[in-house]
Amino acid sequence: LGYSGSTMHYTDAPDAQNQLMNFIRLCEQHDIPCDSFQLSSGYTSINNKRYVFNWNYDKVPQPEVMSQAFHDAGLRLAANIKPCLLQDHPRYEEVAAQGLFIRDSEEEAPERSVFWDDEGSHLDFTHPQAVAWWQENVTQQLLAKGIDSTWNDNNEYEVWDGEARCHGFGTPIAIKHIRPVMPLLMMRASMEAQQRFAPEKRPFLISRSGCAGMQRYVQTWSGDNRTNWTSLRYNIRMGLGMSLSGLYNVGHDVGGFSGDKPDAELFVRWVQNGVMHPRFTIHSWNDDHTVNEPWMYPSVTPAIRAAVELRYRLLPYLYTLLWQAHADDEPMLRPTFLDHEQDKQTFAECDEFMLGRDLLVASVVEAGQRERTLWLPDNQTGWYDFATQQWYSGGQWITLPAPLETQPMLVRAGAALPLSQRLRHVDAQADDRRTLQLYPLQGKGESNGLVFEDDGESWGYQQGNALWLSWEMRSDAEAIHLSFQRKGDYQPVWKTLQIALPAGERRQLYIDGVAVAAADAQAVLAEIASH
Repeated sequence: LGYSGSTMHYTDAPDAQNQLMNFIRLCEQHDIPCDSFQLSSGYTSINNKRYVFNWNYDKVPQPEVMSQAFHDAGLRLAANIKPCLLQDHPRYEEVAAQGLFIRDSEEEAPERSVFWDDEGSHLDFTHPQAVAWWQENVTQQLLAKGIDSTWNDNNEYEVWDGEARCHGFGTPIAIKHIRPVMPLLMMRASMEAQQRFAPEKRPFLISRSGCAGMQRYVQTWSGDNRTNWTSLRYNIRMGLGMSLSGLYNVGHDVGGFSGDKPDAELFVRWVQNGVMHPRFTIHSWNDDHTVNEPWMYPSVTPAIRAAVELRYRLLPYLYTLLWQAHADDEPMLRPTFLDHEQDKQTFAECDEFMLGRDLLVASVVEAGQRERTLWLPDNQTGWYDFATQQWYSGGQWITLPAPLETQPMLVRAGAALPLSQRLRHVDAQADDRRTLQLYPLQGKGESNGLVFEDDGESWGYQQGNALWLSWEMRSDAEAIHLSFQRKGDYQPVWKTLQIALPAGERRQLYIDGVAVAAADAQAVLAEIASH
């Protein structure tokens, strides 16, 4: 869930390892928190041709040393892999001799299709021996060299011969009947390799393509978008559609993948929008040979840093949403009508969306816009401005200031957002402060919610080694009553949960029936033991 850096520019450079190591230094220099980097396929390329699992040691002379440097900085690495071997791949004949490619429909030969401006043959993941070959290479060429994750790319299986024959696990079948299944089998093979290599860890994978069911294995994104305001706006709609379809762990190439580099204003707005998606990755292959980086425009780097830091503050909320998506099939990105179907206005086309049930995001998607007009869904409870904590009633149009440094967001009244103070890479053993920011109902009523936490890596939650902290908030004209119930035996490194109320809130706060002494409205009002 942290920021994941990426660009084809670094790995396509002749000094790719130096470029990649410099990314670590630049993140530190510009104080940009980051958790991972996605190696584009240039680490395998020779003369711009991509040879999967073939390290170019001229570009990356010491993969293990490079991986360790990233790990020492708290960053993980995901490496790009492709399911097609070009006809001059160093191991093409070896794989062909074993019959591991999809077969031509008319000849006893591998099928050939255009791939990366050349011709190549696609691996047949319905053939158990092809799966074994793939997993051996994922293990030896990536995982054993310190790569933490696989980025399964260019896996649309654009095989031109629709009748090309697949092994079919012993029952031959034409590719045209199972084309969408191939990337699913590819990502499953990669996942199994990762699980065998590190059985104590939950695997993380990325895939560009797949069919229904891919959400079990991978995070995905909307593909190679173009750099313009239109892409920013319609990527939001695409993400909502994917999320409603079960692909909840999604995002977009922030800043635009191709085209000329984004100008400073567009880049800021894209980052502000991108940090509110489950996947947040700045990735580019700009036509003008520039590279999208958080610090590409010094004049707006503070605004970029503020947006990224906001995401890191919200990581406990995002992590809880990810748990709820996993456990309850709840979309993380939600159109406004999903939770407000009684409000007809929410069905009108708009640029707003919900992140979970509680956070309304109003991205700025037009050049020069410094105000944002939006419809507040009629939820009977109202909304708080995230920045100012001012309360608004629902069911009305409002216009909020939207200077370049900020993105308008509102929080559902009755919600409580768990927030972190750690503005560096994710580390459960160093994340030692947690705040629950309350947004109480203005009048009488009840609301409830959940905070989920665990170590972020292991399977311990399956045996109860996680924290499910349920809260209930009852409000009336005089008081706010907050109560907690805890499940699970996970002990987070933070030992107290700070409780904060909106500015201007003067009602008496009770925590588990105990009155909390009044304090300045903007101060932390209470601390309770996490147990």
